[in-house]
Formats: sequence, structure tokens, C-alpha cells
Amino acid sequence: MLSALTRRIGVLQGRLLASGILLGGVLCVALLWAYGLISAHLVERESARIDYLVADMQARLSAALIADPSRLAAEVSMLRRVGQLDYVEVRDEAGRVLIADGGPAVLGAAHGSIREALESGRGRYDMRIDLLQPGRRAPVGVLRASVNLSGLLSSLAMLRNGALALGGLVLLMHVWLARWVLGGVLEGVSAIETRAVALRRAEEVDPLPVRGDDALARLTRAFNQMVQALEERVTALRKSESRFHAIADFTFGVEAWFSPQGRLIWVNRSIERVTGHSPLDCLLAEDLASMLIHEKDRKIFAARAADALAGASGENFEVRLLRRDGSIVWVSLNWQPIYDESGTCLGVRVSADDIQSRKEAELKLLDTVTALRREQGLRDYYLTRSEEERSRLEALLDLIKLGVLFVNRDGRAQHANRMLKTIWGFAENENLSGMRDAVLIERTAVLRADEDIYRERVKSILAARAPTDPQDIPLRDGRIIREQSALVPSATPGRFLGRVWLYEDVTAERRAAEALVNMAERDPLTNLYNRRRFHEELARMIADAARRRTQLGLLLFDLDGFKPVNDRFGHQAGDEVLTRLARDVGAIIRRNEMFFRLGGDEFAVLAPDTDETALTGLARRIGERVAGMVFEFDGAQACVTTSTGIGIYPLHAHSGETLLSAADSAMYAAKNDGKNAFRMSQRRHGT
Repeated sequence: MLSALTRRIGVLQGRLLASGILLGGVLCVALLWAYGLISAHLVERESARIDYLVADMQARLSAALIADPSRLAAEVSMLRRVGQLDYVEVRDEAGRVLIADGGPAVLGAAHGSIREALESGRGRYDMRIDLLQPGRRAPVGVLRASVNLSGLLSSLAMLRNGALALGGLVLLMHVWLARWVLGGVLEGVSAIETRAVALRRAEEVDPLPVRGDDALARLTRAFNQMVQALEERVTALRKSESRFHAIADFTFGVEAWFSPQGRLIWVNRSIERVTGHSPLDCLLAEDLASMLIHEKDRKIFAARAADALAGASGENFEVRLLRRDGSIVWVSLNWQPIYDESGTCLGVRVSADDIQSRKEAELKLLDTVTALRREQGLRDYYLTRSEEERSRLEALLDLIKLGVLFVNRDGRAQHANRMLKTIWGFAENENLSGMRDAVLIERTAVLRADEDIYRERVKSILAARAPTDPQDIPLRDGRIIREQSALVPSATPGRFLGRVWLYEDVTAERRAAEALVNMAERDPLTNLYNRRRFHEELARMIADAARRRTQLGLLLFDLDGFKPVNDRFGHQAGDEVLTRLARDVGAIIRRNEMFFRLGGDEFAVLAPDTDETALTGLARRIGERVAGMVFEFDGAQACVTTSTGIGIYPLHAHSGETLLSAADSAMYAAKNDGKNAFRMSQRRHGT
């Protein structure tokens, strides 16, 4: 029976209908299971509500029955309404009805649970509750009530009927949709099958209409594309056959087909262009080799022809052909055997390309090579001379005390002398030729003190064409290297061969210059700036303060009690006092302030960007530091103090000389007031 049904409706349709029925059945079972879960939940929720109501009624009515029986009626009425009860009655411990609310008073035996009440079919839940008093075991009364379950029963019936109806509808809809979808698929497949049969009969086939973009539409589209591709291939094969003949006959090179016995079967028309002999002349010739092959090449040609007929392939075999007018033409022969699908040899295909022009070019090339060899000899001669000059130049560059580096237009080193390697720490035998300038800079970066500034300067140098001015480069090890560079012009105006860099170690020169500057600007005993440098810095700082509208402070002080130390213990003791004072006071001088020894025991401090409070604080710290210094000479102790005068620009003066005069007057005022003190100038600008 199953096989008969399958033959009637088809395997695919039968499977789809069976799957629909199975899926519908599964959905119905799932709906029934869901109905069971939901109905159990509704029953549990109603049971929980009634349990909560029972506990509340027991507590309220027990309390009212014991404490105030007069409000028992109000409590019962309220609890019946809130709890949705049909009937409520309260009896005392003797069984007398005290309060009854609702009706009719039809109460049966109390149910054990809601499920039991639902199964009884009475449509209500009857319950009996003992009203207890704390501390007593015997009940003080009895509460009997009836809960209406009609709402719960109607909800459960509606839920069950809805689940059954929905399951049946889902099953019917699924079967109908499956049949509808299957009908469209079978219709499309039948149309494809009909056209496939027509294709097998070599009949013309119209393309199938394509609707949508589902699997059937894609299958129909693919079938249409296959039909179109087959038609295009058939057309292409027909055209290919005609084109083959056109191409073979009009190919620029000579194409020929020889039988396995060596007889010419076919040759294209290019043979007439190359040799002057027509294809018919070649086909009718008794001895084709004697007619076309030059006599000097016939012997080797015969050997190669025997190899070709034996099944060997050949490439680029050059041979001379005889033209009809008696001239010769060079050709390059290529041949290979031809086999059919069964592997039977059909003969040999031969291709001949005209290489007469190439041969003529080769002859000219031989003449050119000869001329080039003569030129090569001259070049070798001049190259030898150039190498000798180069050797002499390298020897000269290795003797001078300057580091020399030649860099070509591409930024690669061409020559570096011995001194350059010494200056920049390269090994003497290291070859720097061909190394890029960026690599050289990177390898020497660890030596330079300020790499960022140097790289910016190199970038600006490479962007300019003018020779650079000498520039000093400080190194981390204390050396100073002077650098200078210039472009090297070529013989062509406006072009350059590259750039030459010169490096010189000027460390000794700079140190000597700095020593001379120190001798001119610093005090040899204390190493503080001297009076000459003081006047230079005073003028510079006043100009800077005037430009920026700030104040400049001057502290001028000398030592109280210094002359007795000199007279009693000698000048060596005085030098020790001055040296220690320079060291200790210099430790409290800030970085933007400058400390000077003007001569003898007279000192000065210049403090930019300051005010009276900061200057008096500095004067106090200097006085305390000096007063705290204790010296011991020949077993005796000695001390010195300071008298300090303070002047402020532009508050007390408008020039360097007037500021120095104001501070000097303030210093003498401190001395006159008892020494070991500091005084602020009392002058004002313009007085």
C-alpha cells in the first residue's frame, strides 16, 4: 500500500507531506505540553492565593474572636470580598454559628486541595479552619468557607480548547503550504525536464522564465545559462573551423604538414612570400629538399628530417632556403609530431620563420663588437691612468689632518679617508664605500651630544646648494668637531657629482680659547666671575629687564673682620677664607643668579626677575651662611661677617652705574649701623 501511494504522489511529494504531518504532530504535542504547564501554573497560583488568604483569615478572626467579638462581622465581610469567597461562617468552640456572610449556605466536606476540589466537579473549594489562640492547644472557634472556582475552570477550559484548535490549524496549514510549495517545485522541474529532452534531440529551446531568487529560480537560471553556453559553443566551433583555415592560410610564418613517410601534405600560402614558390609547386615537387634547401645545408637537414620522422621534436634549427630568383633566405625551423586521439602518428608539423633580418643584424653586430673591443682597449688604458690618479689622491687625503668624506648624488659614500674614520670611531680597515649617508649618521649618532639639532642642520644643508659655514659639533666624550661641506660640480654646468664633507677635531683649539676667556673673565683664586664680566652682565641684564619690564636686583657685600685675619694669620689664611666663602655662598646662589668677586673682599650678586622680599631673603641667607663659617689658623679661631647693600632696577636706579652706586651706598649704611647686616637702598629713580 505504501509503495502504491508513493508511485501515485511521487517520492518527493510523499516525503514532504509526511514531514508536514510529522511536524504538525510534534507541534500539537508541544502545545498540549504547554497547556499542561500553564494549567498547573494557574492551579498553583490559585492554591498559593488561598493559602495566603487562609493564614490572613486565621490571624484576623482569631484576634477578633478573642479580643473584640463586636468587629467580627466587619472582618468576615471584608475577608469574603477580598478573598472572593461565596460563603463564610464563624462558629465558636461549642459549635454555635456566630457570623455567616454570603450564601446560600451549602457547604460540603472540606477538600484536601484545589486539585481535589476541581476533580469533585462541584465548582467550588470548601475548607474548614480552626481558629487558635496563642498559648492554647484547643481552638477558640471554627471558620468554614467556600471559594468559587468557576473562573479557574473557565480559564482552564479556554486554554485547552485554544491549544487543540491551534494545533489542528498549524497541522492543516503546514500540510497545505507544503503541497503548495511542492507544486511550484514540481512544475519548474517538469519544465526543465521537457527542455532537456528537446536539447537531446538537437531542437531549439527557448529560455525558461525566472521568477524570484529562490533555489528553483537559481536552478532555472543555471539551466538557461547552460543552454546559452551550449549554443555559443556550437557557434564558436563552427566559426573556429573557418577561422582555422583562414589563420593557417594567412599566417605570416610558413606552416607545413608532412606525412609519416616524409611527403608534403599541406603548406600555407606564406611559402610563396618567403621563397617565391607557390604551395602547388611545393606539393608537386618530386624532390622538395633539392628545390628549397641550400646545398651547403642539405646534409644536416636530411639528418634532422630523419629524426623528425622518427618522432623527435626540434627547435630553432637555422637553415638557408633557395628562392625562385636564386637568392637565399635564412629561416628558423621548428617541428613536432602530430598524433590523433588513439595515439597514431599523423605526420610532422613544421613551422618556418623568416630570420633574414636578424641574420643581417647579427653581421652588423659583429662589426659593432669589433669596434667596441677597440673602444674597450682605450677605456682600459684611461681607466688604469685614472686608478693611478685615484691612488695618489687617496694617499694625499690619508696624510692630511682633516676628515674627508665624498658622497655621490644618490647619497652613498664614495671615499672616506683615514682621519675621518679616526674622528668618528670607525675601524681603520672598514670599507665605507657604498654606505648611505643616513646609515653613517645613524652609526655616529651615539657620539653627538645633541642629535636632534644636528639632524635638522643636515636636512637644511642637503636642501641648499651653497657651501656651508664651519659649524662646531659637541660630542659626548668632550670633543668638538668642526664640520663644513660643499657640492662638487661636474663638467656639465648646473649638475653636481655629489657633496664633500670636511671634519676637523678642534677640541684643543676650543679648550685653549676657553682657557683664555676664563683668564679674562674669572677670578683666578675663587673661580668666580671678575669685575670685567660683572660690568658686561650688569649692562646686559639691565637691557633685558628694560625690554621685558621686569626688575633686576644687585647685592653688594664685603667682609667684616677680613683685614684682621690677613694681618694676623697671613695672606694664605685670607685666601682660604675667600675660597671657602666662594664655595659656600655659591651653593645658595640660584641658577639664574650670577656671583662675582669684584676685588679684595668685595663681592656682588645679580638676581634677575626679583623683588624686595626675595632680595632681602637672599641677603639674609648669605649673611647667615658667612657668619656661620668658622676658621682655625694656628690653633686660633677666626670668623667674618658681611655688610650687604641692596639696589633694585628700576626702583633705585635707571642705569648700571647708578644701580652700583645705590647698592654701594646701602652697603656702607649697613657698615655704619654696626656691620653684619644688610640695608636696602633708600634712593628712588631720578634722585
